[in-house]
Amino acid sequence: MTPDDLDVAIDAARSGGAVVWKAFGSPVEATFKSDANPVTTVDHEAEAAIVDVIKRFRPNDAVLAEEGGGSGWERGRVWVIDPLDGTVNFIHGIPQIAVSVALWIDSRPEVGVISDMVRDEEFTARRGQGAWLNHFPIRVSSQASLGESLVATGFAYDRNVHGRRYAAVMGEVLTKVQGIRRFGSAALDLAWVACGRYEGYWEAGTHPWDAAAGVLLIAEAGGRVSNLDGADHRLDDPMIIATNGHIHNELIAVIAGA
Repeated sequence: MTPDDLDVAIDAARSGGAVVWKAFGSPVEATFKSDANPVTTVDHEAEAAIVDVIKRFRPNDAVLAEEGGGSGWERGRVWVIDPLDGTVNFIHGIPQIAVSVALWIDSRPEVGVISDMVRDEEFTARRGQGAWLNHFPIRVSSQASLGESLVATGFAYDRNVHGRRYAAVMGEVLTKVQGIRRFGSAALDLAWVACGRYEGYWEAGTHPWDAAAGVLLIAEAGGRVSNLDGADHRLDDPMIIATNGHIHNELIAVIAGA
């Protein structure tokens, strides 16, 4: 029996996660794609394991992956893959890492999986049918006060150029929220908004593979994901803002004002 798309995504994410988990905690050498943007052999090996599953079951589909590149995401059936989100954490043995696999069809996310192999947490979503954590339905937080909200952020790899600007925005947001966390995995930041651990998350300079699965998780869990103008987020937008929906406009206003 041929598996459906979500089953393929789950199988692929688990295959990549097994590669990452086997190597986690061991010494690893990194090269740099750009300043402060490392890549390891584990990134490549995990990506190969993920693509192998996809090509076995969906040989005619396109793939857009962080390390291997590939086609765009706007047309047709495209699998968008981050084989190791949180590579800097991985190199330092910090247990905040994930694998992200999503299928987009004609510019819309259809299925998404974010696998946190450290905590044994698997986030899944299917368009129009909800989002789950380890097969249990999840919803975004109901918190409506920005002042009582916990939010997360991340910093792009060009922090040596724009670091002060990122810090200025974070400082302004910090005056308006209960707290800010920066854990270094965009995929998990989005998943944690979807399951209500955070009320919001924003980051500049994300790539399609960072957000492809997470945006669907949040939408199916009742949240909202946009760009800085408040329009629905596109994977090529320069900034992503994701929230439970209740604090969305207020958070955008704070970030835009900074």
